[in-house]
Amino acid sequence: MAYQTSCASYTSGRVGLSSATAVVADAAGREQAQHGSPLFPIACYAEDLSCFSVAWHWHEEFEFILAALGPIHVDVNKTRLTLQTGQGVFINSGALHAVEPAEGRALLHSGVFQPRLVGGMDTVFWQKLIRPLLQPGTPPFFLLDEAVPWQRQVLLCLREAWKGVADEPFDYENRVRYHLTAALRLLITQCVSGKVKVSEQEQIASERMKQMLRYVEEHYTEELTVEKLAGCVALSESACLRSFRQFLGITPIQYVKQFRVEKATELLRSTRLKTGEVGLECGFSDASYFIKTFREIKHCTPREYRIRFC
Repeated sequence: MAYQTSCASYTSGRVGLSSATAVVADAAGREQAQHGSPLFPIACYAEDLSCFSVAWHWHEEFEFILAALGPIHVDVNKTRLTLQTGQGVFINSGALHAVEPAEGRALLHSGVFQPRLVGGMDTVFWQKLIRPLLQPGTPPFFLLDEAVPWQRQVLLCLREAWKGVADEPFDYENRVRYHLTAALRLLITQCVSGKVKVSEQEQIASERMKQMLRYVEEHYTEELTVEKLAGCVALSESACLRSFRQFLGITPIQYVKQFRVEKATELLRSTRLKTGEVGLECGFSDASYFIKTFREIKHCTPREYRIRFC
């Protein structure tokens, strides 16, 4: 489980866009935030990555991320993607993923939607468009580039869907559903039948990783060690280190520091707590260490961050 943060949207004034908020997880570490409404389960976001990041998390919804201005780093499972302006990625249900700025100013458009928006489980739409994407062995993501004809069509569909939610023109719900349906139809043509199923060991490793991320979310204000993280899923410390390296590309302690700093940015923007108090609230017992860690990750001090973005 992780959460996402946001500064003031650069698209202020648009009526259909949602605000990024802290993610809430269930007992399995799955995001529980409702995207959109029960009748129209999709939410779209527009964010300036100079003050926005999404730490590792997962959810059952599909998600698409479009680089309105790149480059943008998107990590999915064990792969790091760097999206340039105009590129995008479609993230499959259940895939661990994270987003962070690459260099300079970057803008993203994203959408998160329930598969049932296209068609419920008792419909032909689910059978033909949704179920193929949910089968074991289906890619956890699809990188989308303008240079590839079918990917260019997917990007066009996703941009139109995003624009429909953002602008809310007449009958936009039907238009959005139409464009998402067209995008999914193009994606499933790339899903080759007869893929090798994900092994039981890989499934177990993925579930353990999700549980450890949830443990960090629940205990980040406390002292956290590799031993504690490993113990929450009955792993050895070496196996815990190996799991974080394989899935996230960083050590457990590096992840804990990143998570705490993201929590700190939320408090810096939403409260008037002093810098030392923010550090304590986020698990940093030493104010100097908090400032040092914050600067390493955000390239500015907590005070400078608050002045710049608040």
